[in-house]
Amino acid sequence: MAGHNIENCDNVHNNTFKKNLSSWHVLGLSMADASPAMAVLLLTTGVFSIGGTAAIGSSIILSVVVIMIALTLAELSSLYPFSGGMYSLVSNALPKPLSWIAMFNLLIQGVVLPASFVLGVAEFLKDLFPGLQISSQIIALIALTLVMIIAIMSVEMGAWVTVGMVIIQVGVLLAVVGAAFVNPHQAFMDITFNPTMLKDGVLVPVTLGVMITTLAPAFGVINGYDAVLGFAEELKGGPKVLANTVIKAAVLASVFILVPLIAGVIAAPNLVEFFGSDSPIVYSVKQAFGNQIGALITIGVIFALFNAALSLFMYFSRVLYSTGRDKVWTPSINKLLSKLNKHSVPAAGVMVLFVPTTVLLFVSQLNWLIIFSGTVISVVYFFIGISGIMSRINNKHAERPYKMPLWPIPSLIVVLFTGFAIMTQETQYLVGELVLAILALISYFFFSKINMNTNKDNNEISKTKGVI
Repeated sequence: MAGHNIENCDNVHNNTFKKNLSSWHVLGLSMADASPAMAVLLLTTGVFSIGGTAAIGSSIILSVVVIMIALTLAELSSLYPFSGGMYSLVSNALPKPLSWIAMFNLLIQGVVLPASFVLGVAEFLKDLFPGLQISSQIIALIALTLVMIIAIMSVEMGAWVTVGMVIIQVGVLLAVVGAAFVNPHQAFMDITFNPTMLKDGVLVPVTLGVMITTLAPAFGVINGYDAVLGFAEELKGGPKVLANTVIKAAVLASVFILVPLIAGVIAAPNLVEFFGSDSPIVYSVKQAFGNQIGALITIGVIFALFNAALSLFMYFSRVLYSTGRDKVWTPSINKLLSKLNKHSVPAAGVMVLFVPTTVLLFVSQLNWLIIFSGTVISVVYFFIGISGIMSRINNKHAERPYKMPLWPIPSLIVVLFTGFAIMTQETQYLVGELVLAILALISYFFFSKINMNTNKDNNEISKTKGVI
């Protein structure tokens, strides 16, 4: 899986992306992927259940790590400004076997996460309309089909749809922050530096061991800002603008998630009830503004989930497009994936995502896969950290429009933190990661052999034509 040069692509004249997106378009797409409202209202629930108010300290630490990841992504993307996102970065910086493992870990997110998001849409719609007599899977399939239709349309349309939904999310998050001003009950310094958690129905101090275990699940809360990279070839302004946009996206995601998270805890009148709630942050908002606000919050979550699924389809279809352009698979698959439709969108990649995602809607093991996605996210960022180090070592004289400050410290922090997050995962998820890595290596050897034989046959045909 070698890195590619756009100028050397076979179909460069008729099959390249159009630079139609501004930095703000791409920021909107990345915020849709990061989905702050979903992160604050849903993803934080698991972190609170594990570590109580230590979730605040963990999220603050994570925000620092996110900036280190963003600095690494910024340098790598300025050097390799291709539409494959993090796949393109590792494929250019790491040996092929490692880049295949990273690619498999990245691609699995493109079907597992959208499936979980549209199922979430279904569940919240049924909460909003209790009399709705349609199965969750059918509602999710309708939502997924709508996601697919928008994703294969012009990228500007998808960008404006996601930007509009992000604005709705911001309104929901402002309600959470407002709750802290209207109904403050907890002191920031106390809940942050003297964290407590719910154990056997009572509040107890959080131990150092629990604080450490809280870091790994918190890692999945601030995520998705890397979607900027998937639109690298459609972004106006060049590699330096791309690098700056990645950093802006990481900062915005951190602020939009961290501030409401803290505000939600501050607004909680009773921490026992807060930790015991199915959605602690929603509990705080309802306590501040009344149950009527619940419908607004529910609508905001529905938009956030749909928005995230759409952004992921748009992002990962471009990752698949890049794998085809790099001739990763068989010649026929490569040709299919590397085509753009009349809207300059990789429609084949969208459909490749749509089919397995549809299947997952009806699979009972989806919950396991959702939790497992936290492990694969950590693995991908681990390889990004390694890439940030190896890129400078192996390619010393390359022109870098953006250079991360204090290299290699940011990348080292990424490697150490993600490595720790991986090692603290449960054994079942580590076994899952091992299986995924083995499948990636088997695929690497299988497809490499096919491509090697294809190239050999093509060379022999060329020689024969030359003799004739």
